[in-house]
Amino acid sequence: MKSPITALLVLIAISGFLLAAVTFCVFAQEVTLIPTSDSADFSGDSGLWQIIGDAFRDQTNQYLVLTESTNNQGGAAIFKAPIKSSFTATFSYKVGGGSGGDGFTLFFYKQEFSTVADGGSLGFETQNDIIPGYGIEFDGWQNIPGDFRAGRDGDPSANHIALIKDHAGNHMSHVNDQRTEDNKWHTAKISLDIQVSSVNVFVDQELVLQWTGDLNRTFGGFGFSAGTGCATNQHLIDNFSLKFHGMQKPILTLSCMSSTSYAGFNVEIKGSLALNGTAMANSPILLSYSVTGGKTWEDLTLVYTDSGGSYSAAWLPSVTGNFRVKATFEGDADNLGAIAAVNLEVAQFAENNVFSVSSNSTVTSLAFNSENHELNFKVSGESGTTGYADVYVAKTIVGDIANVKVYLDDNQIEYTTSSEGDSWLLHFSYQHSTHEVLVSLGVPPSEILGNPLALALIVVGILAAPLATALLIVKRRSSKKKAR
Repeated sequence: MKSPITALLVLIAISGFLLAAVTFCVFAQEVTLIPTSDSADFSGDSGLWQIIGDAFRDQTNQYLVLTESTNNQGGAAIFKAPIKSSFTATFSYKVGGGSGGDGFTLFFYKQEFSTVADGGSLGFETQNDIIPGYGIEFDGWQNIPGDFRAGRDGDPSANHIALIKDHAGNHMSHVNDQRTEDNKWHTAKISLDIQVSSVNVFVDQELVLQWTGDLNRTFGGFGFSAGTGCATNQHLIDNFSLKFHGMQKPILTLSCMSSTSYAGFNVEIKGSLALNGTAMANSPILLSYSVTGGKTWEDLTLVYTDSGGSYSAAWLPSVTGNFRVKATFEGDADNLGAIAAVNLEVAQFAENNVFSVSSNSTVTSLAFNSENHELNFKVSGESGTTGYADVYVAKTIVGDIANVKVYLDDNQIEYTTSSEGDSWLLHFSYQHSTHEVLVSLGVPPSEILGNPLALALIVVGILAAPLATALLIVKRRSSKKKAR
């Protein structure tokens, strides 16, 4: 049988070997739940929109620019959560300021897309593909059939508002209106009621277009798009609001937990879906990931919630790098859709252990200093909101959890700890802006092996207990003899 000292030294040696190989990950959790209403002046990033192509937020004027007054532009703003319900969308728009022509759409029930074409398609399509779905177009140019791809109809007039399907040449209903490009601000309201299958379009509080019929709600894409082509009009959107009718708002959660070893590295994806505190069972959750920062997505798997509303899946990334993981509940006839997303950064430091940080902030600049035994990263988020971080550290690389310290912008802060299997969980919170975080992990077990004083203290500590016990026994026996 090995002595206690030998066993301890073996344990320290093993811990030092494990410390020599470290991999770390960051999970920057960003959960976007579709609200019952959303308002935006586009002065900043609300987290609800994906801006693609030439579109951008004008923070000075606090509106959305779909295109500038420049040739061959195409841009779109896509709502991140799917919408398959009845809704009323209101907004202000301004089109003009250039040579005239082309226009924009408010699209809905549209298949997901990540690029836009310029010109006569109004950003409603990609450069090469038709994207199924519907749109209300505000068009300021009359394209002839030859302007579109072969086999498509042209536009009914030079200035029209229309309900279109699948592509910009397919007009289901239209009305001529000069307010599509007069370079003035106008208010618009689009109301869609799936109960009576009606679409109503108002401009400056005037009903200009009404259509009744069946709509295909296979897809849930919603947003704005625009293009210029040979024209040079700008397309501006402001004062947006969105309301839903007779729909419930579920809550979708998502978390990622990595394994603690790089060998056979895997990620457990799990979460839950609930409505008013009640689990939603047997609901489909699509899991996907992106290596392009959310510009394009690859499907992982489709899972269904269990009787408790929970779902889970195991994922084995084939390479390290930056990932974005997304869970999507597309909604149904009674419930709104919901999206939850997590930023996952995986970086191999050497071979074995894994650090992970789960946060509702954006996490960047992850670095581990093996000499100082410190983990550094930045967190950022919208001012006026509260951020948090959960840092998981393998127990094999922490000499003493009591010696771990957390600093926010060089100021030491309080944190809570809990034991999670083979890891320690450190939790702390802060007010959002941009912060530098430093987690000092104390003296690593590997350094104890090479420190004679530390080893001596350990040996003394081990020997002290049995020695003290022996002395106590001798003292008791001596006392008994004197008592006789």
